[in-house]
Amino acid sequence: MTVATPDRSVRTTPHSAAAEVFDRVREIGPLLAANAAAADTNRRVEDESIEALQESGVFSLLVPERFGGKAGGAADLLETARLIGRYDPAASWVTVISNGSAMLSQRFADSAIERVFSDGRPPLMSSIIVSQAGQAVREGRGYRISGKWPFASNILHAEWAVLVIPLAESDHGDAVPGYALVHRNQWEVLDTWHTIGMRGTGSNTVVVSDAWIPEDQTVFAEQLLGPAKESQGQASTIQRLAPVSTMSTAIVAPSLGAADALLDLVSEQSHKRGITYSNYYPQASSGSFVRGIGEVRAKIDSAGLLLNRSATVLDGASHNTDPLSTGTRSQCRNDVAHAAHSLADAANDLAWLYGTALFSATNPVGRLWRDINTGTRHALVASPLGYEIGGAGQLNIEPPAPIV
Repeated sequence: MTVATPDRSVRTTPHSAAAEVFDRVREIGPLLAANAAAADTNRRVEDESIEALQESGVFSLLVPERFGGKAGGAADLLETARLIGRYDPAASWVTVISNGSAMLSQRFADSAIERVFSDGRPPLMSSIIVSQAGQAVREGRGYRISGKWPFASNILHAEWAVLVIPLAESDHGDAVPGYALVHRNQWEVLDTWHTIGMRGTGSNTVVVSDAWIPEDQTVFAEQLLGPAKESQGQASTIQRLAPVSTMSTAIVAPSLGAADALLDLVSEQSHKRGITYSNYYPQASSGSFVRGIGEVRAKIDSAGLLLNRSATVLDGASHNTDPLSTGTRSQCRNDVAHAAHSLADAANDLAWLYGTALFSATNPVGRLWRDINTGTRHALVASPLGYEIGGAGQLNIEPPAPIV
């Protein structure tokens, strides 16, 4: 028996270009789904999937129109990534990372932005915005940089990367927190991404050894992540998106889509599978099972609503020059934290309902369960810190993070 489940990943978007991308993702969805197991096994999204995603335009969502992009917003990225996540969570993850990195790069100097995007084809990108590493020392009109950065999602397909690095004017001078734009011909990749979930994201360690970059490919941390750009009238809506809040909101989307897919798989199979050591056959004949499915549906839907609320707030602020208050940013982080926690709970509830067949290495139900439990624990969305940031905003006290 096939169950016709409602598609709750669809949101009517006012942005026609982003809507067109959304429709194209539906067309390539079966291809992405067919390659998802290989991405998990090989620990990288399949080249065929990357090419299909490029053709669909998903990597251009947060790229300005003048560079061939769609000039979309946080909600566009959230809903598109949610849809991709239904087919392949890892492909969704690299879509979010590439778009988020493109958004960050828009806060560098105009000359550097032109260098990255001038050929009219939005490049694939990676970024590390926490865990400052390496060193950048002034050399002429640029910096000599070296360092190692783990967990560089999408680095296997990226052309450019935004890397967090301290900037110093001399070998022995004080360093200031900053970021660098680095091209792929200046880095190597260490194969360090050996995990049980989100394996296909290829989040390996990127290594830069004694590379020189021009000064315009560096920026101070406050300029990249702080609110100053959000108050500038000449800035684009992409430049005025609050970076940390936007990245944290979007990074949950792959797990949200994966949860949609996991619920559908368990629901469909419940009409063909029994409950071991019981008289229940099929599973759907059990009242406890049916109630559990309803509770899971509510957890996934509530996560989607919270993430949409956060994205709507972020997009609204990007269309004016009033930066979000710390309290509002804290609320967004709280929404994200609760969404992530709810999705992990939903995945674990489904694991209990489904049964031990989930633990088969080749079972797609188990793969989705592993991806959700991994993705929802990313440092930007993990609920313990996110809740604390939200609580600090509610109490009007200093948040436990420098930029929220």
